[in-house]
Amino acid sequence: MDAGHRLLARYCRTQNSVDLDQCINHFERALSLCPIDHPYRPAGLSNLATAKFIHCQANKTYCDIDIPLSLFQDALDLRPTDHPDRPITQLHLTHQAWRCSQRDEPRDLDEVISLHYHALGYYNTGHTSRGRLLGNLAAMLQTRFERRGNDKDLDEAIALGGEALALCPVGHPDRSISLNDFAVQLAIHFNHRCNNEDLDEAIALDREALALCPVGHTDRSMSLSNLAAHLATRLDYRFNDEDLDEAIALDREALALRPVGHPRRSMSLNNLAAQLATRFDHRCNDEDLDEAIALDREALALHPVGHIYRSTSLNNLANRLGTRFDHRGHNEDLDQAIALHRDALALWPVCHTGWPVPLNDLAVRLSIRFDHQGDDEDLDQAIALLREALALLPLSYIEWPTQLNNLATQLSIRFRHRGKVGDLDEAIALYREALALHPVGHTCWSMSLHNLANQLSSHFKHRGNDEDLDQAIALQMEVLALCPVGRIDRPSSLNNLAAQLSSRFDHRGNDQDLSQAIALHREALALRPVGHTDRTMSLNNLAAQLLSRFKHRGNREDLDESRENLRCALALLSQHDPRQLAVHQSLAYVYLSGLDGISADEGADSVSAAMHHLKVAANVVSGGLLSHLRASLLWVQHADQHKHDTQLEAYTTSMQLLDAYMSVTASVSSRHRAMKDFPRALAVDAASCALRSGDVCRAVELLEQGRNINWTQMTRLRTPLDGLQTHGVHAVALKKKFTNLSSLLDKPPANYLEATPRVGVEAEETQHRRLVEEWNRTVEEIRKINGFSRFLLPPLFSDLQDAARDGPIIMLIASKSSCHAIIIPHRQPPTSIQLPTDLWKLATLLVTLREAARKEASPKGNQTALTKALRELWDVVVSPVVKILDGFVRRGSRIWWCPTSLFNSLPLHAAGEYRPKGKSVSQQYISSYTPSLTALIKARRSHDRSSSVPFVAIGQNRPAGASFTLDAVEPELELVQRLLPPPPTVSFSRITSVDATKSRALRALRDNTWFHLACHGTQDLDEPFKSAFLMRDQPLSLLDITQMDLSQHEFAFLSACQTAVGDFSMPDEMIHLAAGLQFAGVNSVVGTLWRVTDSTVQHLVEAFYKNLRGDGPMNSKRAAWALHQAVHSLACDKDIPMTLDQRIVFVHIGI
Repeated sequence: MDAGHRLLARYCRTQNSVDLDQCINHFERALSLCPIDHPYRPAGLSNLATAKFIHCQANKTYCDIDIPLSLFQDALDLRPTDHPDRPITQLHLTHQAWRCSQRDEPRDLDEVISLHYHALGYYNTGHTSRGRLLGNLAAMLQTRFERRGNDKDLDEAIALGGEALALCPVGHPDRSISLNDFAVQLAIHFNHRCNNEDLDEAIALDREALALCPVGHTDRSMSLSNLAAHLATRLDYRFNDEDLDEAIALDREALALRPVGHPRRSMSLNNLAAQLATRFDHRCNDEDLDEAIALDREALALHPVGHIYRSTSLNNLANRLGTRFDHRGHNEDLDQAIALHRDALALWPVCHTGWPVPLNDLAVRLSIRFDHQGDDEDLDQAIALLREALALLPLSYIEWPTQLNNLATQLSIRFRHRGKVGDLDEAIALYREALALHPVGHTCWSMSLHNLANQLSSHFKHRGNDEDLDQAIALQMEVLALCPVGRIDRPSSLNNLAAQLSSRFDHRGNDQDLSQAIALHREALALRPVGHTDRTMSLNNLAAQLLSRFKHRGNREDLDESRENLRCALALLSQHDPRQLAVHQSLAYVYLSGLDGISADEGADSVSAAMHHLKVAANVVSGGLLSHLRASLLWVQHADQHKHDTQLEAYTTSMQLLDAYMSVTASVSSRHRAMKDFPRALAVDAASCALRSGDVCRAVELLEQGRNINWTQMTRLRTPLDGLQTHGVHAVALKKKFTNLSSLLDKPPANYLEATPRVGVEAEETQHRRLVEEWNRTVEEIRKINGFSRFLLPPLFSDLQDAARDGPIIMLIASKSSCHAIIIPHRQPPTSIQLPTDLWKLATLLVTLREAARKEASPKGNQTALTKALRELWDVVVSPVVKILDGFVRRGSRIWWCPTSLFNSLPLHAAGEYRPKGKSVSQQYISSYTPSLTALIKARRSHDRSSSVPFVAIGQNRPAGASFTLDAVEPELELVQRLLPPPPTVSFSRITSVDATKSRALRALRDNTWFHLACHGTQDLDEPFKSAFLMRDQPLSLLDITQMDLSQHEFAFLSACQTAVGDFSMPDEMIHLAAGLQFAGVNSVVGTLWRVTDSTVQHLVEAFYKNLRGDGPMNSKRAAWALHQAVHSLACDKDIPMTLDQRIVFVHIGI
């Protein structure tokens, strides 16, 4: 053993690892000579434990630390309670266990604390080692509090720290250490309870400790650092220039005492950098920030790859570069900061207890880059990172409320950017949870109040609940009271309260609210001098309130000051700053608000200036797609209102942006819901604008571009590219890439349950947006190939006119300004007719028609109200069109109606005079419908027809959940089979009610290009894509149908109710079962407008198929003529009584 002790002593002097290894060998041999009952075995165990513990520390093999701890425990177990050496063994074990627990092994912490409490029992108040044990135990309790947040641990740590200090009176050699330790515990207590006395006492203790460490003392640098740190903490709550300057001076002295090579130099570099950055925040001295960054770079250089503190240095430098970006706006600083944060994150083991910190830091910087560059992926990634950080933290974690706040903040940003109400509701819930976890007086109390107030204000703007607004103002007043003059966050608090008061003024008109808001904004602006990153928004905010006061009181000085503030704000912004959008919009409002009381020429100049600013705002790409879409819609609104010559350009821009916005929305149902947030008549209003300017062809192009956006998004993903095959290897590769990306985007999104974590949902949404971006880039590459320059661009009129190849098309436009019909012949220029009606009259006529169709016929079979409504439809819509058609269209020819807006729900094919020898459209022409010109062109593309037509008839007389049976279904299927030509002309199959499940029906539709459906149909007006044919087990929905490739399908007969009725709230989105089939690829579809009776179906199906089969091969182009003839023959057959509503219920869509 003596040889082992000599080697250990020499190792401690020379740090020669050979000595340590030989020492361990000696102690192991000695122990092997001492059996369990040998009196020297405990000493042998302790010696070997000590040597192995030092070995673990020297080689950083902390995973082996349990070996020496086990040896110490064995030694303790061999020494009974009354053994004279038990206390010293207990002390060794607690000391080593304490050092082990510093390695962040939570499972050991409770055991270490228990050992310390047990050891205290052996050391009375007068024992020399009691103070050290008390200090260690206080440190352990402090550590457990920091990890678990139990207040009792912190209170006990302070009590023990105070007792330890009392055992080190003035003159005691350990007094300075006890002073420092107790000061640290008091500072932590202050951070948790905000008791100023704790912090002041900690600083006083630090000063006493520093006085005990004069120049030359080995602990002076540590005392300097501790005092500086606690002065910095006091700065956050009671800002005092003297504290800040003293902290910097102390840190400079500490750094000077730690020259290059000193093990704690990097810590001093970090501390001084942090204080210089704080002084920069308060005084905006660029030299302070640049010096802080230089110090951080030196600290990082001292922590090479593999160093335990490298991630901390990476984060510190990243934060400082982020601050410099906030101040100077250099993108390279921000990009470098994000790269450093990513490097720091990569150094943390996944799921490590410290991992949430770098996750949060990276999320903050990504959010800031989103604010400035508008990349949606940055925002989505920030939210995903914060969710991940939150998921890793236990509920008891002391920073849990802060993490809740951080996630809620990013969700609220995304709500403002994209308008997803779910984000707003989740943000409010998170803010409420965070506030509940922060007791009154907590250091983060004001931040939680402010965050909740802001979201309640957003909730008020979205939902209009007065209680939300009043509560927001009360919370913001409380926040301001907690931010006295000198607090760095006072300007933000002033702005926030002013914003809420302004909202209340707008809502209730109280002058006092507006005056107070302006005063608050002026104070905030004064606190943000030139060079401050938020000065631009303070100028914008003040300008907005001055404009409100101008509108309220008419003082042009307010208007002029508002305009000047906005010009100054604009001058402070860089070219790609997303805040430009808000400032340009504000300037537009200023110019438009000052039109009264000025000359006509000045007014025209002001309107032009306003349109210029709205146009620029609509093109600020960094502002985010949703934001500049909304800006373009404002441009449309005001250009239209003032009849400005940019209105057609505004409409075109808005439709392009709306199309782009919808393309990044993952599902067809969510697209449909999103469409309801935008003007429903954008396309028809744009076309009406083009007609007013005399450009009929442009009107047709705009109608085609802006309507049926949902279908357009889907059909783009199914566009064939056979022509690329002949353009070389690159073109073939692009075709494959386009096809693959389109296939991925065309897949239906997952149906998430409510309990599904948002992380997974948002990850899929982000992936969808990435695919869209890659798809767009591929499309741009394809357009560079000769002959594909207009690939997937909105079609030109010269291309669209081909839809009229087999007969003229009548597009009907119902806009707020006028109602028009555009007649498109195949070769001649289109003709525009202004119709003798308006939007209000059409709406009234639509209601009348729908009610009349539901009324029972009189005993004589008359439906007077329906007849009267159809007569009015003839007079104001159809007759003016027929008069033009008579000039060049042969009687009995086919015509196609392409209605928009309210025209979509009118039975145009049935309009007539309904009197003896009276005229009607059905007497002169065969009417069909088409949802768009593009759909008609696509349907006319030639298909390879097989010699035998594959035809399936599917029937379901008692669907799932039904309490009734459709008795006519099975006979109808038999009737269809009997009327169709036999094989080989038609290869017929039938699926009866027993077998007609959803999956069986889908397979049948896939395998047969002709089909007849006889079942019950439902129309879901809230979720049109859930409209469905009801099968035995579950509905066959429109969404199911749209996911199929029906591009080779020729004909469908939909013998069900309401298969050609769309969503009346979205009339320009033709979303119903019949239109869905045509958009999915079926050339020719017969559907119904309303309820149809069994008798009508029986008679019409028989007459229709007799006409359809003809003498030659089956041809889907005969479907419109067959339906026309069937209706006509039934109307003339006196033996088959059929009411008017049933004679006109069936319509034809397609070729």
